[in-house]
Amino acid sequence: MKRISGLALCTATLLILPLTACINKERAPESYSANISPYNHTGDYIHQFYVDGAGGGNSRPYGGGGSFVCCIAYPAQWHPGLSAQVKWTTSSGNPRDTSPQAAVEHWHEKTVPIDRYDMPGGALNVHFLPGGEIQLIISNKGAGAKDYPGPAYPVKPSN
Repeated sequence: MKRISGLALCTATLLILPLTACINKERAPESYSANISPYNHTGDYIHQFYVDGAGGGNSRPYGGGGSFVCCIAYPAQWHPGLSAQVKWTTSSGNPRDTSPQAAVEHWHEKTVPIDRYDMPGGALNVHFLPGGEIQLIISNKGAGAKDYPGPAYPVKPSN
């Protein structure tokens, strides 16, 4: 009889655990994770960059998007003061510049606010803008898409 009771208890536990997992999945998580995608709006080559320590890869001048590196955690609910630490290294993006200075990598570091988002999900789009400015946008859309909440896709100046 003890065998049957133990077997019944194990069976009941195995049936209840998946239900508990489903119930937990329906609750909104406290945080999400997002892939990181760069958009470079400058003439510099970005050799590497990091957002809160998570590596984001590299980006050619006036390019970006389409490639993603995993990941950064962020809260389900945006709040004032939400920011991330961005570190990146640049050098000249001009292939005709063969001076020794053009090949030197320069490190930059900045604490950047994350733009307001109403709904979590998507990627963290990192826009490297002229003058060392950076814009961080969490969105299901990429630069150039209709209703994208940030800068347009980077375009190389005609000069």
